[in-house]
Amino acid sequence: MTETFEESTNPEIATVDAETKASVEINESPNEIGDGAEIKTAVDDGMKEACEEIGDVIQGIYNSLLEIRDTQYDTEAIPLNKEEQKLEAENLSIIEAASKLEFLLPAQEREAQRKADALLLAGKLEEAEAKRAEHEAARHTPEAMEERQRQIAQRIEAIREEKKAIARRVFGQWYTDIQKLIRATEHQLFIGLLDKSYDEMYAYQNRHDLGATVERPSSALIGSRQIAGLTTDERSRSAEFFSSQKWYR
Repeated sequence: MTETFEESTNPEIATVDAETKASVEINESPNEIGDGAEIKTAVDDGMKEACEEIGDVIQGIYNSLLEIRDTQYDTEAIPLNKEEQKLEAENLSIIEAASKLEFLLPAQEREAQRKADALLLAGKLEEAEAKRAEHEAARHTPEAMEERQRQIAQRIEAIREEKKAIARRVFGQWYTDIQKLIRATEHQLFIGLLDKSYDEMYAYQNRHDLGATVERPSSALIGSRQIAGLTTDERSRSAEFFSSQKWYR
């Protein structure tokens, strides 16, 4: 219910009436003021959330591209890694066997010669010859081991080159994808935001006749401070500014 006030001819009463009327008018407006403040807060919160969501989307795409890159490499490299591990284990076993054979071979040679001589003395010429052939083959065992080690080394080297080739190819695919993401984001920042904001600022100034005048040359709404203030500057010593100096020279 709205109160009505009648003007009084008594100065003192008139003063009280005016003060009471003003009080009522002021008390009627807080809801309107409060609603405006709530709207402004809601807009600010919405803007903050939107900006965070944009950052999350970009970071999410970036993380997905990293995962795709690493998964693709692992998928192709895992079989090669297993083969390399198997060959390294075989090479280690050859080294251990060769170390033992170094001490055993002289004794084995003497034992084989003794058996061959015994067979020969017994008139078993063919068996004696077979024993000598067996002994001769045993003498070449270290050479066979060394040859196998060379083969293993060559294959391991080839495997590592194959993995490098996979890594280069996978990197090239990832680089192309990440380049698209960065350039799309870059376009939105410079063309979609900064350039459009620059044009809109001056359009707003002109639309409302807020430019500089002859009488007041420094009265323009838009100046170098507003333009520079759209992005971080050197004085802020922000990570964004120093990073921009690395990428844009």
